[in-house]
Amino acid sequence: MGEMIFSDMIEIDISEKHLMDRLSLQQRDITLGFLNAGVHQTEFELLLREQIKEIKPALKPTIVLVGPVGAGKSSFVNAILSVSNGRKFDIAVTASGYKSCTTCYDKYSDKCLLQNFRLRDCMGIEQSAEEGLNVADMVSLLKGHVKDGYMFDPRRPISRLNGNYWRECPRFEHQTHCVVFVADANVMHSGVPQAYVRKIKQIQDAVKQLRIPSVLILSKADVLCQEVQKDITNMFRSVKVREAVIKASEEFNIPLASIHPVWNYEDSFEISWKRNIPLLLAFRQITQYANEKIDAFNEQAIVTNICYGRSDFYTF
Repeated sequence: MGEMIFSDMIEIDISEKHLMDRLSLQQRDITLGFLNAGVHQTEFELLLREQIKEIKPALKPTIVLVGPVGAGKSSFVNAILSVSNGRKFDIAVTASGYKSCTTCYDKYSDKCLLQNFRLRDCMGIEQSAEEGLNVADMVSLLKGHVKDGYMFDPRRPISRLNGNYWRECPRFEHQTHCVVFVADANVMHSGVPQAYVRKIKQIQDAVKQLRIPSVLILSKADVLCQEVQKDITNMFRSVKVREAVIKASEEFNIPLASIHPVWNYEDSFEISWKRNIPLLLAFRQITQYANEKIDAFNEQAIVTNICYGRSDFYTF
C-alpha cells in the first residue's frame, strides 16, 4: 500500500518503491519540525553553522562542483557564500543559456563557513561531445593534475604540454576530496537528455574508481513546485520534489540521503533563515564527506607506515 501525500492541493498515492529511504525522511522531518515551529536562527540555523565550523580537517579539502550548463553550480557557490557571510553574494558568474559561463578553474573561500575548505567551480557539461566540460579534463582535475587558473578548452583537454597548469605528480592535498553534482530539479523531473547522461556517467565512473564521496544538489526546487515557491517549508512535502529526487538518484547513482533540494538566492537580495536551512544541511554533509575522505587517507597512511616500520609517516 502506498503512502498518501498531500501536495499541490491533490492527494497522490506513491508506491513504496518511490518513497525516500527512512533515514532521509527522518532528517527532513526533523528539519520540517523546526521550520513549522517557527524556531529562529539561534536554535537551528546557528546549530548547523556551529557544526560546520567545528569540522576542522587536517588539510583544506577541495570540493568540486560539476553539472550541466544552467543547472545552478555557480548559483550554489553564491548561495553558500551568501549564507556564510549573511549578505547577498554574486561573485560566481551564472549562466541561463546553453553555454557555460565558467571557463576557468575557479576557487572560492572565505573567513566564515568556508575558511577550512576550498570550493571549486568548473566548466558546465554541454550536450555536444565537442562543447562544454571535457571528461578527460574532469578526470585530471579529480586526480589533482590541474592547477589554479587553468582555462578549459572543450576540444583540447589538459596535458603535460600545458606546463604552467599541469601538475605532474599531485599529492593527496591536490586531489578532489568531495564531488558535488548539481542538477536542475525541473530538468530532472521531466527527463535528462541522454547526451548529458552519457557524460555524467563517465564522470561518475571516474569518481567511484577514485573513491571520492559525492553529494547531489537539486537546484531550483521553487521553480519546479509552486507550493515550494509559496512556502519553502513545503520543500520536503512536495510530490514533485520527491519525484525529482528519486529520478536524480537513479540517473546519478547517488543515495537518496545524499541528495539535497535547495532554493538558491538568484531571485532575492534578502537572506532568509528558512531558505538557509536546506543549504546548510547540504553543505554540512559535503564538508563531513570531505573531512572523512581526509581522515581515511591519514589513517591508512599511518597504518601503512607502521607496517613498514617507519616512524616518519606522512602527516598533514
